[in-house]
Amino acid sequence: MRQANAAIDEPDALRVASKFARALKGEKSVKPEAAGVSAYVGGTTFAFVSELSQSDRRKLNRRKTELAERIRAMLTEWVAGHPDSRTGAARPGRIEGRKGRGLGEILREEEGLRRLDEIAIAKRLEDWAGPVAGAMELSRELGLPRSTLNRWQHAGDVIGLLKGIRKHVYPIEQFVDGRPARGLADVKAIIGNPRVAWHWLRGRNPALRGCRPIDLLKDDRVREVVEAAQSYFQQ
Repeated sequence: MRQANAAIDEPDALRVASKFARALKGEKSVKPEAAGVSAYVGGTTFAFVSELSQSDRRKLNRRKTELAERIRAMLTEWVAGHPDSRTGAARPGRIEGRKGRGLGEILREEEGLRRLDEIAIAKRLEDWAGPVAGAMELSRELGLPRSTLNRWQHAGDVIGLLKGIRKHVYPIEQFVDGRPARGLADVKAIIGNPRVAWHWLRGRNPALRGCRPIDLLKDDRVREVVEAAQSYFQQ
């Protein structure tokens, strides 16, 4: 990958920006000043991406959703901090460098585990996973034969969480009309660990505009969730 301080190929950037600007002129809803700066940013981005290796371009392609969010956040932050912005806020001054205290005492594994036990707070499975049910409860409430549930679990289509030593329970939120939400298998295959997968699925995700991935899966927005999972877990 090119060095961060390498110069962008200005001719390439301007050439692409010019074509981009001409294309935007045909859009009635696009304001001229927005078209100009958008074209320049697009051209500069193209010049940078075109010099990346094929491997690096694949990484960007897998993380398009997160990339778009980061670009939006960067532009928002830059405009807010620019002296010409509507807020009138000035750019931050020189930041004073500080040095931390470094690593603390290196502990033996046994001592580290003992200290963790002292501060760890026990939580019930339901406290972080939400409502769960065993195979018999799902069979009674949703009419799911246990054989079907076992088949789904072995195929990776449903997320089962170990409760206790042997018993598996199933988060109820993952079911839609008596079936696992479409895309669960894809997410589970990317993440691997079912507990990590379910914890991620229930959490609000900035790359998905603050939505919970499980809610998007239940709305059949599988591609967005899969791309977000790839950006988080396949780096």
